[in-house]
Amino acid sequence: MAESTAGRELVFDGVSKRFDGEAALSDVSMRFAPGERVAVVGPSGAGKTTLLRLASGALTPDEGAITLGGAPVSGADVTLAYQGETLVDRRTALANVLSGRVGDCSWLRGFLEPLVPRDPEPGLELLDAVGLAGKADARAATLSAGERQRVAFARALVRDAPVVLADEPTANLDPSSRANVVDVLDGVLDGELLVTVLHEVGLALERFERIVGLADGRVRFDEPAAEVTDGMLDDLFAAGASTPDGRRSAAGRRQHGAAKPTEDGEESRTQVRWYA
Repeated sequence: MAESTAGRELVFDGVSKRFDGEAALSDVSMRFAPGERVAVVGPSGAGKTTLLRLASGALTPDEGAITLGGAPVSGADVTLAYQGETLVDRRTALANVLSGRVGDCSWLRGFLEPLVPRDPEPGLELLDAVGLAGKADARAATLSAGERQRVAFARALVRDAPVVLADEPTANLDPSSRANVVDVLDGVLDGELLVTVLHEVGLALERFERIVGLADGRVRFDEPAAEVTDGMLDDLFAAGASTPDGRRSAAGRRQHGAAKPTEDGEESRTQVRWYA
């Protein structure tokens, strides 16, 4: 568990962000408690990635403030789990994981990292936690898409930050791997806040306790997963529709995925409902 997470809420207070005069987020106010599992859903262009980049400190709000435990959020407080495509193919899985700690050290330590490697134990423990203990010395180029994603998770978590953000962690994975990857990510967290952007609404409803619906840069709903209705989702995705008449039936956006075997051979019961 990341140190000193107790009571350190991540707070968005009236946050707005514009790009070239266009609003990406407008007056967003939310509170996230340590240990929560939150999925952010919404149509393309809703501002979901902007929300994560603001939370990570990569962007600065034009209005409002983002704090963690009452203090301005900093890069040391937050880790962003990128997709597996960001791994360095020629490096081993372990080396990729340990590279996640470079940002927490001095420039000199980071420069010497290839020559004087860090203690491998934290990386090995995380690879074991995500089910890849036997792949530590395998080059990233030889890993499957699901394995690469799990290495990317381990790399993000090696920093031991109290807030973990994941932007489309199941993108580019086959349906049978998506639920497995979410379970792996949830399983290795121990008290950290997890905020994830997902396109797979069915997966979000089944595996996350809280759902934030974002459209046109505004929070349309923020509810426990069990209280999110089809009507709320229809309204959310209709608000972001880009068709000649400005709207399209949200009912036509659903596709239900049949259960398929996972990488471990077990049947996935997730009914993936798409709102694209």
